Amino acid sequence: MEFKPLAAKATANGGGAATDLGNATVVYALATAAATVTLSGGATFQMGANQALIFHKDKFEKVHASSANVHFTKIAYPRS
Repeated sequence: MEFKPLAAKATANGGGAATDLGNATVVYALATAAATVTLSGGATFQMGANQALIFHKDKFEKVHASSANVHFTKIAYPRS
């Protein structure tokens, strides 16, 4: 998988630290420990330890995790 990072990685530990990641619509997430990721639109999903994934979100939707163990990066849409 290839993708182009568009910004530095960020952590968002808890709802008070929620971020839209510079209006990102495609996000690469890497969890170094198990955590729950929450989007301000109401969606949540669980990430396992050492799991990486790519997800889509609305431009102004904010994201945060249940711990600082999830790193988020705004990316360009990946090629497979």
